[in-house]
Amino acid sequence: MSKENVETVRAALAAFAELDEGLVGPERVAEFFAQDVIATFSGFAGFMQEGSTLRGPDEFLELRAAWMEPYEDFLYEPVKIIDAGGNRVVATLHQRGKPHGSDSWVEMDYGLVYTVEEGLITRGDFYATPEKALEAAGLSE
Repeated sequence: MSKENVETVRAALAAFAELDEGLVGPERVAEFFAQDVIATFSGFAGFMQEGSTLRGPDEFLELRAAWMEPYEDFLYEPVKIIDAGGNRVVATLHQRGKPHGSDSWVEMDYGLVYTVEEGLITRGDFYATPEKALEAAGLSE
């Protein structure tokens, strides 16, 4: 199932990009997630309390909108999507945003450990650095 899990994560990330571009609605993104999906956050001080947990796609989409709100231009791209064994997939991402009223860009790299069960993402653990995500999955570069 690991190849299928990687493809599920890749398709979910593509759906988020399509949502950002206004090509699809949130229901398209929700197709890839279990209704009781859990998202946790580690290392995002100042934005999320350490160990914060969101439940369900709606809570995550609300947080995501708040995350992107300060930016007039925002994009992210997967750097790597790695089978971490079992039902886990690690995705490392690079994002850039241009804050409203600024000519400068803010950039960051971060990582996620996804859990995929029966073709749906059931958990996403966000880490402030790709290295922390790889470490959490028992992988290292």
